[in-house]
Amino acid sequence: MKLVKNLSIVTASAVISITGVGASAAQAVQLFDFQYSFPSYEANGTAISASGILTTTDLNSIKNNYTITGITGTRTVQGITDKIIGLLSPGTYGINDNLLNANTPLLTGDGFSYLVSGSGEDGNGNVNVFYSSLNEGYSELSSNVDYGSFSVVPRSVPEPYTVSGSLLALGFGWWTKRKQAVAFQKKPHRGIYL
Repeated sequence: MKLVKNLSIVTASAVISITGVGASAAQAVQLFDFQYSFPSYEANGTAISASGILTTTDLNSIKNNYTITGITGTRTVQGITDKIIGLLSPGTYGINDNLLNANTPLLTGDGFSYLVSGSGEDGNGNVNVFYSSLNEGYSELSSNVDYGSFSVVPRSVPEPYTVSGSLLALGFGWWTKRKQAVAFQKKPHRGIYL
């Protein structure tokens, strides 16, 4: 019985520890749906559009911006849609800083860069999206597109208590079943020998 009691305390402690980690991780991540569309710079050129999800850190209240840490989605050029593979590290392409401002303009002049499954703007799959204060608009690092629209909408992140509640219920369910099994083994039964 003492072993079961100690085991239940350890299990409860582990569940509480896991839920504490889950809560801080959920609070440290923000998700934004993004989309942009840039018209062709040339009369017979092709517009570029993209949409997906940006993953960021929490708001830096001093700088009033988020750091983009991940990206998923698609980008369409000339009717061909490429999958967005991932975010490029800051300074990798187009001197990107991967910052998302809390107010307009939403991007800096350095913008964010990512990799697509197709050729991208540099022929290697690299794409950079930025804001130009001179032209007061958003664009991609390309001579073929003009300035257009860029928008983000915050996504709801699951509440930390949803994750912790599920883990706690799972731990309590296991503990209850274990307690019933131990009680059954200790209880005298007629005709049953353990």
